[in-house]
Amino acid sequence: MQIEIAHARAALAFLEYHQLEPSAFNYGTALAHLSGSYKILSDDILASIEGAGLTNTRFVELGAAQAAAAATLADHPGTSPVDADDASIVQRVAATERSLAELREQVARLLATGAAGRTGAVDAEHDELTNALNQTGARRVLDKIAAQDQRYALLMFGIDGLPGINRIYGNSVGDNILNAFATKLAKAFPDQEAIRWSGNEFILAIPGQTMTALRAQAEEALQLLQGRKFKLRGSGEAIGTVTASAAMVAGHGNGIEWVIDEARAKLQGVMLAGGNRVVH
Repeated sequence: MQIEIAHARAALAFLEYHQLEPSAFNYGTALAHLSGSYKILSDDILASIEGAGLTNTRFVELGAAQAAAAATLADHPGTSPVDADDASIVQRVAATERSLAELREQVARLLATGAAGRTGAVDAEHDELTNALNQTGARRVLDKIAAQDQRYALLMFGIDGLPGINRIYGNSVGDNILNAFATKLAKAFPDQEAIRWSGNEFILAIPGQTMTALRAQAEEALQLLQGRKFKLRGSGEAIGTVTASAAMVAGHGNGIEWVIDEARAKLQGVMLAGGNRVVH
């Protein structure tokens, strides 16, 4: 069972952040959750995070429930189409000792890779915090659009009031919010790769869709973030509602640098005006 290195790192980072045991089973559950393909599992995990807190016991319980559901689906393949094409990561973890052994080996390799990364071996195309593309990885997306010479829209997102959040609660809280928002972008734009362009700037460059349709997706991403209840780890203190803003710019006929600068100007304007909306 081969797992993409970026996804695997994200799963390990999730376990570390929430102080969960880095076992093979928990690793598989984290992968399933972060894939976005298991809505019931993800909803239960997020509810636990936003409620009393996500304990290791609770996380194992949720993973076991998902594994049991996946096993039932495997035994009765006609019962439900949901997740049938995902080859259930958690099902593999629960099904056989062979899968568990393979997963343990992957965890060991990834931990070793993480140690190597701290001495200089890094993923050149992805942002380490959010797993979104970085500017290096973005060239693949942007160059492809430029080569096709077609109309596209560039969307730029930013977290409202992020400097204040960092100042009051610390950068680790701000990082958690950025990471959570990257997940929301992936959910709202499942067919696109988000790019973390700078500290508080995420962009998506999307060809072949109407501005109306993209605006609806952008608004969905903002709503998903606004509905997330962030709490301080340890004390459980709520930090209040966190919102984001977005700007849309049509990109055909202009250089990408101009389009990004135009989107940034619009984004800064809407943030100064109170944020929590999409401008075009």
